[in-house]
Amino acid sequence: MDLEMTFDEFDSGLPPVVVRAMGVVVSIPVVDEDAGARLRHQWSRALTDDPVETRLVVALDGLEDPRDHDYAVTTRVTLAALEVTAGQRMSLHAGAVANEAGQALALVCASGGGKTTATTALAEKLGYLSDETVSMELDDLTIHPHPKPLSVCTDEKLPTGRSRKLSISPDDANLAPTPESARLGRIVLLRRDGSDVGLVPLTTAEAIVEIVPQTSSLVLLDSPLLTLARIIDTCGGAFALHYGEIREHVDTLTDLLASDLPASPAPVHHPPAETRSPVGAEWSRVAWADAVQYDDQLVVLIGDNAHLLTGLGTTLWLALAQSETLDNLVAVAVEAHGPHPEAEALVTTALDELADNGLVVRPGG
Repeated sequence: MDLEMTFDEFDSGLPPVVVRAMGVVVSIPVVDEDAGARLRHQWSRALTDDPVETRLVVALDGLEDPRDHDYAVTTRVTLAALEVTAGQRMSLHAGAVANEAGQALALVCASGGGKTTATTALAEKLGYLSDETVSMELDDLTIHPHPKPLSVCTDEKLPTGRSRKLSISPDDANLAPTPESARLGRIVLLRRDGSDVGLVPLTTAEAIVEIVPQTSSLVLLDSPLLTLARIIDTCGGAFALHYGEIREHVDTLTDLLASDLPASPAPVHHPPAETRSPVGAEWSRVAWADAVQYDDQLVVLIGDNAHLLTGLGTTLWLALAQSETLDNLVAVAVEAHGPHPEAEALVTTALDELADNGLVVRPGG
């Protein structure tokens, strides 16, 4: 597949830097010999002579500073590889390391949440896979390494207000070698909140809601929530790490990666389906992309947003497999949760909350 990502065309006449990013071979043109030398050093673990799949042309406007140019290259190489593999793999916004047995630990969080710092600390003893993106096969969770330069924040502010980032070779950071192959084994969500709580297990439903915003092209997958749920369950569930200093938890995370955890039970799947059009005073569901249920915890994907429902919310959403009147929904709620003197008011409030969050449609809506 030859994908041309064009920003500003230029041709320096110098040989490009060719790297393998998440299994995708990307050609990076260089503006001068200095840029070529820098990029080859920064991408030393990903250099390849294999045939090019993606040709990347980097815009020069506003990138006169070599540091900004190199970071832009890193970002665009990652985006190019993600675009080529969209809809074929599960891609997480996460750092990753692997032990000698090939078991990989994914460290998931939003930008600025501590992925690079955590990955760097762990990769002093565990193999470095990526500090930004985990791209894995759906069948066996094999990870395609992305040993890109580390993106390290500085105190210097750009005109945009963002911190300037440096691109540091993983070799210069003395990170452990990058494994040729690894398979996802554990998932940890980083919560750098300054506490000393440490590792806390999450339910799969809780983890899904937090992970969905840190995925790429999730909605292009068949049964996207079920696919993500199966990955989490195969890994023995997910954990949140509450911490202040990541180095205090390196041993804990290393032990977690090597631990023997059973796979979690599979969820009930609620794939998208046609529903009867509402009539008169009936409530109805909004079209959903996918949904999975673990006991009374239900995750519903609307567009690319995941919503976690529990208790009465779960009961009502399930009852709306077909459009229903308020009276019928109250009867369902009473049967499921028992009689209550304010049953109708409680159901109405719950329905309004579902409607306000874009999960159901009010009568006449």
